[in-house]
Amino acid sequence: MNRPALSPKMIRTLVACAFLAAAVLFAQSQDALREVTRPIVLALLRIVGIAAKDQGEMMSIGNLNVPWTRDCAGMNLLIIMLALAVWVNRDEENKKKFWLRVTLTFPAALAANVLRVFSLIGYRWLAYPAVESPQMHYFLGFFWMVPFISMITPRSDKPRAHAWLETLHAAATVSLLTPALGMPNGSMVAIAAIIALAQCRIRLDHLPLRAPLTVAWLVVGGLVATMNMESFWLPWLLCCPCFIDLRWALKPPGALVLLSTHALFAMQSWAPYIGWSAIAFAVWKLTDHSSETNTHNENFSTESRNAPQSQLIRRAIIIACIPCFIAPFLASTLLSLHQPRWQPPASVESRILENKGFEIRLPNQPDNMALVCYGPEGNDRHHTLKVCLKYRGTDLTPSDENPIVFTDGEHWMRECFFQNNQLLMTYHDYLASTFAPRSHPGVHFIFITPKDRMTPNEFAEKSKAFAEAFHKICTTDQEMGKP
Repeated sequence: MNRPALSPKMIRTLVACAFLAAAVLFAQSQDALREVTRPIVLALLRIVGIAAKDQGEMMSIGNLNVPWTRDCAGMNLLIIMLALAVWVNRDEENKKKFWLRVTLTFPAALAANVLRVFSLIGYRWLAYPAVESPQMHYFLGFFWMVPFISMITPRSDKPRAHAWLETLHAAATVSLLTPALGMPNGSMVAIAAIIALAQCRIRLDHLPLRAPLTVAWLVVGGLVATMNMESFWLPWLLCCPCFIDLRWALKPPGALVLLSTHALFAMQSWAPYIGWSAIAFAVWKLTDHSSETNTHNENFSTESRNAPQSQLIRRAIIIACIPCFIAPFLASTLLSLHQPRWQPPASVESRILENKGFEIRLPNQPDNMALVCYGPEGNDRHHTLKVCLKYRGTDLTPSDENPIVFTDGEHWMRECFFQNNQLLMTYHDYLASTFAPRSHPGVHFIFITPKDRMTPNEFAEKSKAFAEAFHKICTTDQEMGKP
């Protein structure tokens, strides 16, 4: 049987996606917004009488030193908003309106990012000497997208509130993907999430089934927050009964795509064989039945709008969904406000760093090797070393000689973790150890040495030996009841 030809709308969307992919690749090597956003921020600060200086990778604002990263420049926010503009306008009949909304994304992203940077500066000023957590960083990006959503959200036959909620749901989902990209098989997680998002619209059919499922979904969200199971946030958000196509989700390909958005599944060595197969099949089904799906959704929106109980249900959905979209970003911070700060053993020499960090000096530690440790931000797990440093403006690549050793071009670095009295030498082991509910996130160890002082294998061996020595000191002091 002949496959149906691609519709003009799908071709247009694919062209826009190709442009977006090119923007992502371009952004990996250079940040085109770097020299646009920073002068605006500095000029506005000086207008209101705040002393601000550009120091390259840092901004000096009064007594604050604010690192200037790729996120501050706004490229990530622009990419997210471009993806949202393409996504929410994929069914727009008027191609001029489609491209106009995509174009309006550029000034909207610039304005949203300037406001986000000011929010981060204000947060640092209020919380000094503490700095924002990655979750707060991502939340502020999500928060400032909201006022500009109306610029890219089309007016359709569906209720306006439905269109806004669908866009907010997509924005929250895409924002959660930022840290996921640095985890094992992160690209599979991201593509699976986008495929699942393609099945998400406001849905009011089968209300006797969706109503109790929504209540159960809210309860599960509360458990995810209180039991510190952050790896569930992304699949939980995608499985919202108010949005997900239940027929798609209950079929094996859909269920496997949703499963592929979970960190614990993605970290398994065999996961890519299952995940990528499910993704390939789901993409084939989307292109094969695109016209049929769009017609069903349009008819469904009209029927839902004309249902007698639609007004009451719509208000209930808005009340339930908006705090749910915020929960993945703020839950761990709010639930850990009084959590004690991790301190290194008093028996070792240490120096306090910002962001709950310490520089450690162990007995016989060589001068050319540094050890820094970071306690948890709230109840959330630590991110990988690669993600942590990317958040601070540094890109790492694994060494050719030893993949557990990374480099920024000048130094060798490797990570390990101290969690539940265990020394965990890989992020894979750390994820497995912290997956249990209420697991403490533990402490992130990072070893650093100049590249010209030793080979990657030598560095891996020495750092492992000192990690074991520090682990022994920590456990011994705990057993003896020392601080």
